[in-house]
Amino acid sequence: MSIGTGNASTSMAATTRTAISVVDGAAAPRWIVVLTGLVALAAVVPRRTWRNSGHLDTIAHEGGHALVAYLLGYWVVGVWLFPDTSGLTGSYGRPSRVTGFLVSAAGYTAPSVLGLGAAALLSAGHVTATLLLAVVALAALFLVVRNAFGIVLVVATAGMVVLALRSADAGTQSALACFLTWFLLLSGPRSVLDLHRQRRRGPSSSDADAMAELTGLPGGLWVAAFALANTLCLLHGTTLLLG
Repeated sequence: MSIGTGNASTSMAATTRTAISVVDGAAAPRWIVVLTGLVALAAVVPRRTWRNSGHLDTIAHEGGHALVAYLLGYWVVGVWLFPDTSGLTGSYGRPSRVTGFLVSAAGYTAPSVLGLGAAALLSAGHVTATLLLAVVALAALFLVVRNAFGIVLVVATAGMVVLALRSADAGTQSALACFLTWFLLLSGPRSVLDLHRQRRRGPSSSDADAMAELTGLPGGLWVAAFALANTLCLLHGTTLLLG
């Protein structure tokens, strides 16, 4: 028995083109990569802009906690994102030093690891795939966000990316994907610097201190480990984007 699939394939392709504007097969032009890197730098470095742009880092940070907790078999109670760029992830499961350590470690490393993965995709020309994965990740996070501000923040961010996927041209999609990638790569070290400053001001209940309690090693050591890991991701991601 033969089954004709030509019409179905054609219809599916047409539907895809209607739903999203696919940009694939070529890395973003060098000038877009450089320009969006400078814009991301301006969004991350100054404290004035970081007060607002830092919400994107918080989304990735808390999403990292939630994802690792879920993968380790924990029940993710919820994620809360607050207007001051702080966040909270609640999870429940059998107490374990190893799992507790891994969940704590996931937050400050998540933005840089996600940025490195996005840089690898962009260097291979997968612009639309990078944006689609961002939407999928935001949709998954939406399911566990428990406060109104967090819901609005996640929906607004996902909406911006969906709008680009549906109606933006190749240049705009490339610019958005590159900006988000640069932002994640740069925000990782930036957030660790904030953590270092916070701990210097006095007692802290940060992820690094939770890891110190679990391992018996100084919290400052874990801050340095975060800084090293995120810096390496930034260097490698920069090589991928510019290479």
